[in-house]
Amino acid sequence: MVLLLLVALLFFIYSFNEKENYTLNISTLNKKNEPLPSRFDYNLVGKGALELSSEIQSFPFPDLSGEILFLAKNTRPDGNLYEVKLQIGLKGSDKSLRITPGQTLYLAYDQEHLNFSKEITPLWIKPKIDENGDDWLEMGIELINEEGEKLLNEMREFKVKQKWETKRVEEVTDPLLKLGSEALKNGKWWGPDKLYERYGGDEYQAYKGRERLEIQTGKESKILFINEGDTFIWKDGEWTPSLKTKGYPMGKVVAISPYKVELMLWDKEGMESVLLTFSKERISLISLRAEDIFTRLRRRTSSRVSCRIDNRATILKEGDWLVHTTTGWHTIKNYYEVEALLKLDIMGDLFVFDGLEKSDGKEVFCGTLFNPMRTEQHFVRLPMTQIKGGEHSPPTKNTFSTKIGPLPSEDNSTGPMRNNPSQKLEPIEDYEIFSED
Repeated sequence: MVLLLLVALLFFIYSFNEKENYTLNISTLNKKNEPLPSRFDYNLVGKGALELSSEIQSFPFPDLSGEILFLAKNTRPDGNLYEVKLQIGLKGSDKSLRITPGQTLYLAYDQEHLNFSKEITPLWIKPKIDENGDDWLEMGIELINEEGEKLLNEMREFKVKQKWETKRVEEVTDPLLKLGSEALKNGKWWGPDKLYERYGGDEYQAYKGRERLEIQTGKESKILFINEGDTFIWKDGEWTPSLKTKGYPMGKVVAISPYKVELMLWDKEGMESVLLTFSKERISLISLRAEDIFTRLRRRTSSRVSCRIDNRATILKEGDWLVHTTTGWHTIKNYYEVEALLKLDIMGDLFVFDGLEKSDGKEVFCGTLFNPMRTEQHFVRLPMTQIKGGEHSPPTKNTFSTKIGPLPSEDNSTGPMRNNPSQKLEPIEDYEIFSED
Protein backbone atom coordinates (compact mmCIF):
# COMPACT_ATOMS: atom_id res chain seq x y z
CA MET A 1 0.00 0.00 0.00
CA VAL A 2 2.86 2.38 0.83
CA LEU A 3 4.45 1.69 -2.54
CA LEU A 4 1.19 2.46 -4.34
CA LEU A 5 0.88 5.74 -2.50
CA LEU A 6 4.49 6.64 -3.34
CA VAL A 7 3.94 6.10 -7.07
CA ALA A 8 0.71 8.07 -6.94
CA LEU A 9 2.53 10.96 -5.31
CA LEU A 10 5.18 10.89 -8.04
CA PHE A 11 2.44 11.10 -10.66
CA PHE A 12 0.84 14.07 -8.92
CA ILE A 13 4.14 15.90 -8.61
CA TYR A 14 4.92 15.42 -12.27
CA SER A 15 1.44 16.59 -13.38
CA PHE A 16 1.62 19.62 -11.14
CA ASN A 17 5.10 20.50 -12.44
CA GLU A 18 4.04 20.24 -16.08
CA LYS A 19 1.06 22.51 -15.49
CA GLU A 20 2.85 25.21 -13.51
CA ASN A 21 6.26 24.79 -15.19
CA TYR A 22 8.01 24.54 -11.81
CA THR A 23 11.19 22.56 -11.04
CA LEU A 24 10.32 19.32 -9.29
CA ASN A 25 10.81 19.30 -5.53
CA ILE A 26 11.36 15.67 -4.65
CA SER A 27 11.02 16.41 -0.96
CA THR A 28 7.37 15.34 -1.44
CA LEU A 29 8.61 11.81 -1.94
CA ASN A 30 9.26 11.62 1.79
CA LYS A 31 5.94 13.12 2.88
CA LYS A 32 3.86 9.97 3.15
CA ASN A 33 0.91 11.61 4.91
CA GLU A 34 0.47 14.64 2.68
CA PRO A 35 -3.16 14.74 1.37
CA LEU A 36 -3.58 14.41 -2.36
CA PRO A 37 -5.34 17.19 -4.33
CA SER A 38 -9.03 16.78 -4.97
CA ARG A 39 -8.54 16.44 -8.72
CA PHE A 40 -6.69 13.14 -8.20
CA ASP A 41 -8.95 10.05 -8.21
CA TYR A 42 -7.80 7.53 -5.59
CA ASN A 43 -9.52 4.77 -7.55
CA LEU A 44 -6.98 5.18 -10.36
CA VAL A 45 -4.16 3.78 -8.20
CA GLY A 46 -3.34 0.27 -9.40
CA LYS A 47 -5.27 0.64 -12.63
CA GLY A 48 -4.44 1.63 -16.19
CA ALA A 49 -1.09 3.38 -16.50
CA LEU A 50 -0.61 3.12 -12.72
CA GLU A 51 -1.21 -0.59 -12.59
CA LEU A 52 1.69 -2.25 -10.75
CA SER A 53 3.28 -5.54 -11.67
CA SER A 54 6.68 -7.12 -11.55
CA GLU A 55 7.53 -5.30 -14.81
CA ILE A 56 9.27 -1.89 -14.94
CA GLN A 57 6.73 0.93 -15.16
CA SER A 58 6.88 3.80 -17.64
CA PHE A 59 6.85 6.98 -15.58
CA PRO A 60 8.71 10.03 -16.96
CA PHE A 61 10.08 12.42 -14.35
CA PRO A 62 10.65 16.20 -14.56
CA ASP A 63 13.88 17.89 -15.60
CA LEU A 64 16.24 18.49 -12.67
CA SER A 65 18.96 20.16 -14.72
CA GLY A 66 18.23 23.53 -13.16
CA GLU A 67 19.29 22.15 -9.78
CA ILE A 68 22.69 20.89 -10.98
CA LEU A 69 25.63 23.34 -11.09
CA PHE A 70 28.73 22.69 -13.20
CA LEU A 71 31.26 24.75 -11.25
CA ALA A 72 34.61 23.88 -12.79
CA LYS A 73 36.27 21.61 -15.31
CA ASN A 74 39.85 20.66 -16.05
CA THR A 75 40.34 22.51 -19.35
CA ARG A 76 44.13 22.14 -19.61
CA PRO A 77 45.20 21.30 -23.16
CA ASP A 78 47.67 18.66 -21.92
CA GLY A 79 44.92 16.51 -20.33
CA ASN A 80 43.04 13.61 -21.86
CA LEU A 81 39.48 12.39 -21.29
CA TYR A 82 40.65 9.96 -18.62
CA GLU A 83 42.31 12.70 -16.58
CA VAL A 84 39.58 15.34 -16.77
CA LYS A 85 37.82 16.25 -13.53
CA LEU A 86 34.53 18.05 -12.96
CA GLN A 87 33.40 20.04 -9.96
CA ILE A 88 29.64 19.67 -9.38
CA GLY A 89 27.39 21.61 -7.01
CA LEU A 90 23.68 21.94 -6.23
CA LYS A 91 21.46 24.99 -5.96
CA GLY A 92 20.87 26.01 -2.38
CA SER A 93 23.93 24.10 -1.14
CA ASP A 94 27.43 25.35 -0.47
CA LYS A 95 28.88 21.86 -0.86
CA SER A 96 30.47 20.64 -4.09
CA LEU A 97 32.18 17.48 -5.28
CA ARG A 98 35.18 16.99 -7.58
CA ILE A 99 34.45 13.88 -9.62
CA THR A 100 35.56 11.82 -12.57
CA PRO A 101 33.18 12.05 -15.57
CA GLY A 102 30.90 9.03 -15.67
CA GLN A 103 30.73 8.77 -11.88
CA THR A 104 27.22 8.26 -10.47
CA LEU A 105 26.07 10.65 -7.75
CA TYR A 106 23.03 10.00 -5.55
CA LEU A 107 20.76 12.81 -4.37
CA ALA A 108 18.40 13.21 -1.44
CA TYR A 109 16.32 16.04 -0.03
CA ASP A 110 17.28 17.69 3.23
CA GLN A 111 15.20 20.61 4.48
CA GLU A 112 13.58 20.99 1.06
CA HIS A 113 16.91 21.28 -0.77
CA LEU A 114 18.74 18.70 -2.83
CA ASN A 115 21.95 17.41 -1.29
CA PHE A 116 24.50 14.81 -2.24
CA SER A 117 23.90 11.50 -0.49
CA LYS A 118 26.49 8.98 0.67
CA GLU A 119 23.80 6.32 0.55
CA ILE A 120 22.18 4.87 -2.57
CA THR A 121 18.88 6.66 -3.23
CA PRO A 122 16.27 6.39 -6.01
CA LEU A 123 17.45 9.68 -7.55
CA TRP A 124 20.82 9.84 -9.33
CA ILE A 125 22.83 11.92 -11.80
CA LYS A 126 25.84 11.07 -13.94
CA PRO A 127 27.90 13.90 -15.55
CA LYS A 128 29.76 12.72 -18.65
CA ILE A 129 32.12 13.98 -21.36
CA ASP A 130 31.97 12.58 -24.88
CA GLU A 131 34.89 11.95 -27.22
CA ASN A 132 34.54 15.47 -28.64
CA GLY A 133 34.95 17.01 -25.21
CA ASP A 134 31.29 18.05 -24.91
CA ASP A 135 29.59 17.81 -21.50
CA TRP A 136 26.46 15.73 -20.90
CA LEU A 137 24.27 15.04 -17.90
CA GLU A 138 22.34 11.86 -17.32
CA MET A 139 19.72 11.82 -14.59
CA GLY A 140 17.36 9.12 -13.50
CA ILE A 141 15.07 7.65 -10.85
CA GLU A 142 14.88 3.99 -9.90
CA LEU A 143 12.50 2.26 -7.48
CA ILE A 144 13.03 -1.34 -6.36
CA ASN A 145 10.64 -3.39 -4.23
CA GLU A 146 11.56 -5.59 -1.31
CA GLU A 147 12.05 -8.56 -3.64
CA GLY A 148 14.62 -6.61 -5.66
CA GLU A 149 12.36 -6.06 -8.64
CA LYS A 150 12.55 -2.75 -10.48
CA LEU A 151 9.23 -0.98 -10.28
CA LEU A 152 10.32 2.31 -11.79
CA ASN A 153 13.38 3.04 -13.91
CA GLU A 154 13.42 6.25 -15.95
CA MET A 155 16.38 8.20 -17.34
CA ARG A 156 16.95 11.26 -19.49
CA GLU A 157 20.09 12.81 -20.98
CA PHE A 158 20.89 16.26 -22.31
CA LYS A 159 23.88 18.25 -23.49
CA VAL A 160 25.25 20.81 -21.03
CA LYS A 161 25.67 24.24 -22.64
CA GLN A 162 28.23 25.37 -20.12
CA LYS A 163 30.67 28.17 -20.81
CA TRP A 164 33.69 27.65 -18.59
CA GLU A 165 34.57 31.08 -17.31
CA THR A 166 38.12 32.20 -16.64
CA LYS A 167 38.99 34.11 -13.48
CA ARG A 168 40.54 37.46 -12.89
CA VAL A 169 43.98 37.38 -11.29
CA GLU A 170 42.63 38.67 -7.99
CA GLU A 171 40.03 35.86 -7.91
CA VAL A 172 42.54 32.99 -8.20
CA THR A 173 42.77 30.78 -5.11
CA ASP A 174 45.56 28.38 -6.13
CA PRO A 175 48.76 29.89 -4.63
CA LEU A 176 51.15 28.89 -7.43
CA LEU A 177 48.82 30.06 -10.19
CA LYS A 178 48.33 33.28 -8.24
CA LEU A 179 52.08 33.94 -8.18
CA GLY A 180 52.47 33.07 -11.85
CA SER A 181 49.55 35.28 -12.86
CA GLU A 182 50.88 38.19 -10.82
CA ALA A 183 54.28 37.86 -12.53
CA LEU A 184 52.74 37.99 -16.00
CA LYS A 185 49.86 40.39 -15.69
CA ASN A 186 52.02 43.53 -16.00
CA GLY A 187 54.15 42.12 -18.81
CA LYS A 188 55.08 44.27 -21.80
CA TRP A 189 54.62 43.02 -25.34
CA TRP A 190 57.32 44.02 -27.78
CA GLY A 191 57.62 43.01 -31.40
CA PRO A 192 60.34 40.70 -32.74
CA ASP A 193 63.98 41.56 -32.08
CA LYS A 194 65.37 42.74 -35.42
CA LEU A 195 68.90 42.17 -34.21
CA TYR A 196 68.28 38.42 -34.53
CA GLU A 197 66.62 38.85 -37.90
CA ARG A 198 69.64 40.63 -39.34
CA TYR A 199 72.58 39.10 -37.52
CA GLY A 200 71.36 35.85 -35.99
CA GLY A 201 73.14 32.74 -37.27
CA ASP A 202 71.63 29.33 -37.96
CA GLU A 203 71.63 28.32 -34.31
CA TYR A 204 69.39 31.29 -33.47
CA GLN A 205 66.77 30.75 -36.15
CA ALA A 206 64.23 29.84 -33.44
CA TYR A 207 64.31 33.42 -32.14
CA LYS A 208 63.79 35.14 -35.48
CA GLY A 209 60.36 36.67 -35.88
CA ARG A 210 59.19 35.70 -32.39
CA GLU A 211 57.17 38.15 -30.34
CA ARG A 212 58.69 39.14 -27.00
CA LEU A 213 57.10 39.45 -23.58
CA GLU A 214 59.10 41.38 -21.04
CA ILE A 215 58.11 40.27 -17.54
CA GLN A 216 59.35 41.19 -14.10
CA THR A 217 60.69 38.38 -11.91
CA GLY A 218 61.70 39.87 -8.59
CA LYS A 219 64.02 42.79 -9.26
CA GLU A 220 65.03 41.55 -12.70
CA SER A 221 63.26 41.59 -16.03
CA LYS A 222 63.07 38.57 -18.27
CA ILE A 223 62.25 38.14 -21.95
CA LEU A 224 59.97 35.33 -23.12
CA PHE A 225 60.15 34.65 -26.85
CA ILE A 226 56.70 33.51 -27.96
CA ASN A 227 54.78 32.15 -30.93
CA GLU A 228 51.12 31.18 -31.08
CA GLY A 229 50.69 27.74 -29.50
CA ASP A 230 53.82 27.89 -27.31
CA THR A 231 53.52 26.43 -23.79
CA PHE A 232 55.23 27.43 -20.54
CA ILE A 233 55.40 26.13 -16.96
CA TRP A 234 55.66 28.00 -13.67
CA LYS A 235 58.72 26.47 -12.01
CA ASP A 236 61.10 27.81 -9.35
CA GLY A 237 59.38 31.17 -9.32
CA GLU A 238 59.51 31.92 -13.05
CA TRP A 239 57.86 31.06 -16.36
CA THR A 240 59.93 28.68 -18.47
CA PRO A 241 59.19 27.44 -22.02
CA SER A 242 58.47 23.71 -21.90
CA LEU A 243 56.66 21.02 -23.88
CA LYS A 244 56.37 18.87 -20.74
CA THR A 245 53.72 20.63 -18.69
CA LYS A 246 52.20 17.88 -16.50
CA GLY A 247 52.44 18.55 -12.77
CA TYR A 248 53.02 22.31 -13.07
CA PRO A 249 50.89 25.40 -13.48
CA MET A 250 51.03 26.01 -17.22
CA GLY A 251 50.49 28.76 -19.74
CA LYS A 252 49.76 28.71 -23.44
CA VAL A 253 49.85 31.44 -26.09
CA VAL A 254 46.34 31.00 -27.47
CA ALA A 255 46.28 33.92 -29.93
CA ILE A 256 48.56 36.52 -31.52
CA SER A 257 47.13 39.26 -33.73
CA PRO A 258 48.52 42.62 -34.86
CA TYR A 259 46.72 44.22 -31.91
CA LYS A 260 46.91 41.79 -29.00
CA VAL A 261 48.48 38.70 -27.49
CA GLU A 262 46.37 36.31 -25.39
CA LEU A 263 47.84 33.91 -22.84
CA MET A 264 45.77 31.33 -20.97
CA LEU A 265 47.07 30.11 -17.61
CA TRP A 266 45.96 27.04 -15.61
CA ASP A 267 46.70 25.66 -12.16
CA LYS A 268 48.24 22.19 -12.15
CA GLU A 269 44.82 20.55 -11.66
CA GLY A 270 43.31 22.59 -14.49
CA MET A 271 40.29 23.68 -12.41
CA GLU A 272 41.25 27.37 -12.34
CA SER A 273 42.25 29.39 -15.39
CA VAL A 274 43.17 32.98 -16.17
CA LEU A 275 43.15 34.74 -19.56
CA LEU A 276 45.66 37.57 -19.90
CA THR A 277 45.60 40.02 -22.81
CA PHE A 278 48.53 42.24 -23.81
CA SER A 279 48.59 45.26 -26.09
CA LYS A 280 51.75 46.14 -27.98
CA GLU A 281 53.97 48.75 -26.35
CA ARG A 282 54.51 52.03 -28.14
CA ILE A 283 57.66 51.86 -30.25
CA SER A 284 60.35 54.49 -29.78
CA LEU A 285 61.64 55.69 -33.12
CA ILE A 286 65.31 56.08 -33.95
CA SER A 287 66.08 59.73 -33.27
CA LEU A 288 69.83 59.66 -33.85
CA ARG A 289 71.38 60.60 -37.17
CA ALA A 290 74.31 58.45 -38.27
CA GLU A 291 76.01 61.40 -39.98
CA ASP A 292 75.99 63.24 -36.63
CA ILE A 293 77.41 60.24 -34.75
CA PHE A 294 80.28 59.22 -37.03
CA THR A 295 82.36 62.10 -38.35
CA ARG A 296 85.70 62.40 -40.10
CA LEU A 297 85.61 58.84 -41.40
CA ARG A 298 88.89 57.52 -42.81
CA ARG A 299 89.93 54.09 -44.05
CA ARG A 300 92.80 52.50 -42.09
CA THR A 301 92.74 48.94 -43.47
CA SER A 302 90.30 46.85 -45.46
CA SER A 303 88.31 46.19 -42.27
CA ARG A 304 89.12 49.19 -40.05
CA VAL A 305 88.23 52.85 -40.10
CA SER A 306 89.12 55.76 -37.91
CA CYS A 307 86.48 58.33 -36.94
CA ARG A 308 85.28 60.63 -34.22
CA ILE A 309 82.42 59.63 -31.86
CA ASP A 310 81.45 61.89 -28.95
CA ASN A 311 84.33 64.06 -30.16
CA ARG A 312 86.77 61.25 -29.43
CA ALA A 313 89.05 59.70 -31.99
CA THR A 314 88.72 55.96 -32.24
CA ILE A 315 89.19 53.03 -34.58
CA LEU A 316 86.26 50.82 -35.54
CA LYS A 317 86.77 47.36 -36.96
CA GLU A 318 84.28 45.30 -38.90
CA GLY A 319 81.79 43.57 -36.53
CA ASP A 320 82.07 46.09 -33.67
CA TRP A 321 78.95 46.79 -31.61
CA LEU A 322 78.40 50.23 -30.08
CA VAL A 323 75.63 51.05 -27.60
CA HIS A 324 74.44 54.54 -26.69
CA THR A 325 73.55 54.97 -23.00
CA THR A 326 73.10 58.01 -20.76
CA THR A 327 76.90 58.31 -20.50
CA GLY A 328 77.52 58.24 -24.24
CA TRP A 329 78.66 55.65 -26.75
CA HIS A 330 80.38 52.50 -25.49
CA THR A 331 81.98 49.60 -27.30
CA ILE A 332 80.63 46.16 -26.39
CA LYS A 333 83.81 44.27 -25.61
CA ASN A 334 83.04 40.86 -24.07
CA TYR A 335 80.57 38.04 -23.77
CA TYR A 336 79.03 39.35 -20.54
CA GLU A 337 78.17 42.65 -22.14
CA VAL A 338 76.65 40.89 -25.15
CA GLU A 339 74.56 38.86 -22.72
CA ALA A 340 73.44 41.97 -20.85
CA LEU A 341 72.57 43.70 -24.11
CA LEU A 342 70.50 40.79 -25.42
CA LYS A 343 68.63 40.53 -22.11
CA LEU A 344 68.00 44.28 -22.13
CA ASP A 345 69.99 44.75 -18.95
CA ILE A 346 71.86 47.32 -21.05
CA MET A 347 69.42 49.64 -22.77
CA GLY A 348 70.23 52.07 -25.52
CA ASP A 349 70.46 52.63 -29.25
CA LEU A 350 72.71 50.01 -30.83
CA PHE A 351 74.99 50.31 -33.84
CA VAL A 352 76.65 47.37 -35.58
CA PHE A 353 79.53 48.19 -37.97
CA ASP A 354 79.25 45.99 -41.07
CA GLY A 355 82.46 47.19 -42.75
CA LEU A 356 83.34 49.01 -45.95
CA GLU A 357 81.71 48.58 -49.33
CA LYS A 358 82.34 50.13 -52.71
CA SER A 359 79.66 52.01 -54.59
CA ASP A 360 80.36 53.73 -57.92
CA GLY A 361 84.04 53.30 -57.25
CA LYS A 362 83.85 55.00 -53.86
CA GLU A 363 84.14 53.44 -50.41
CA VAL A 364 81.06 53.54 -48.19
CA PHE A 365 80.87 53.12 -44.40
CA CYS A 366 78.10 50.55 -43.71
CA GLY A 367 76.24 49.46 -40.60
CA THR A 368 72.87 49.09 -38.92
CA LEU A 369 71.36 51.30 -36.25
CA PHE A 370 68.66 49.94 -33.87
CA ASN A 371 66.36 51.64 -31.38
CA PRO A 372 66.70 50.54 -27.70
CA MET A 373 64.13 47.69 -27.94
CA ARG A 374 65.46 46.75 -31.40
CA THR A 375 62.00 46.80 -32.92
CA GLU A 376 63.19 49.32 -35.53
CA GLN A 377 66.35 49.37 -37.64
CA HIS A 378 67.97 51.85 -39.98
CA PHE A 379 70.61 50.90 -42.55
CA VAL A 380 73.54 53.32 -42.43
CA ARG A 381 75.46 54.20 -45.59
CA LEU A 382 77.98 57.05 -45.26
CA PRO A 383 80.60 58.10 -47.80
CA MET A 384 84.15 57.96 -46.54
CA THR A 385 85.81 61.35 -46.04
CA GLN A 386 88.74 61.97 -48.33
CA ILE A 387 91.21 63.70 -46.02
CA LYS A 388 94.95 63.93 -45.74
CA GLY A 389 96.84 61.96 -43.13
CA GLY A 390 97.60 63.53 -39.81
CA GLU A 391 94.23 65.21 -39.35
CA HIS A 392 93.11 62.60 -36.86
CA SER A 393 94.51 62.57 -33.38
CA PRO A 394 95.94 59.11 -32.61
CA PRO A 395 93.39 56.77 -31.03
CA THR A 396 93.99 55.54 -27.53
CA LYS A 397 93.49 52.00 -26.33
CA ASN A 398 90.08 51.32 -24.72
CA THR A 399 88.79 54.72 -25.75
CA PHE A 400 85.21 54.04 -24.57
CA SER A 401 83.99 53.33 -21.07
CA THR A 402 82.83 49.74 -20.45
CA LYS A 403 81.82 49.77 -16.80
CA ILE A 404 79.35 46.89 -17.08
CA GLY A 405 79.77 44.02 -14.64
CA PRO A 406 79.37 40.31 -15.37
CA LEU A 407 75.93 38.72 -15.29
CA PRO A 408 74.68 35.83 -13.14
CA SER A 409 74.12 32.56 -14.97
CA GLU A 410 70.52 31.60 -15.86
CA ASP A 411 68.55 28.80 -17.44
CA ASN A 412 68.74 29.05 -21.21
CA SER A 413 64.96 29.08 -21.50
CA THR A 414 64.67 32.86 -21.52
CA GLY A 415 66.94 33.66 -24.43
CA PRO A 416 69.66 32.38 -26.68
CA MET A 417 72.73 33.50 -24.70
CA ARG A 418 73.64 32.10 -21.30
CA ASN A 419 76.81 32.04 -19.20
CA ASN A 420 78.90 28.89 -19.33
CA PRO A 421 81.59 28.86 -16.61
CA SER A 422 83.64 26.28 -18.53
CA GLN A 423 83.68 28.37 -21.69
CA LYS A 424 86.59 30.67 -22.38
CA LEU A 425 85.39 34.24 -22.79
CA GLU A 426 87.04 36.21 -25.54
CA PRO A 427 86.69 39.82 -26.68
CA ILE A 428 83.68 40.23 -28.88
CA GLU A 429 85.67 40.60 -32.08
CA ASP A 430 87.01 37.04 -31.58
CA TYR A 431 83.83 35.48 -30.15
CA GLU A 432 81.65 34.21 -32.98
CA ILE A 433 78.20 34.72 -31.55
CA PHE A 434 76.59 35.95 -34.74
CA SER A 435 77.35 34.93 -38.29
CA GLU A 436 77.70 37.50 -41.02
CA ASP A 437 74.99 38.08 -43.61
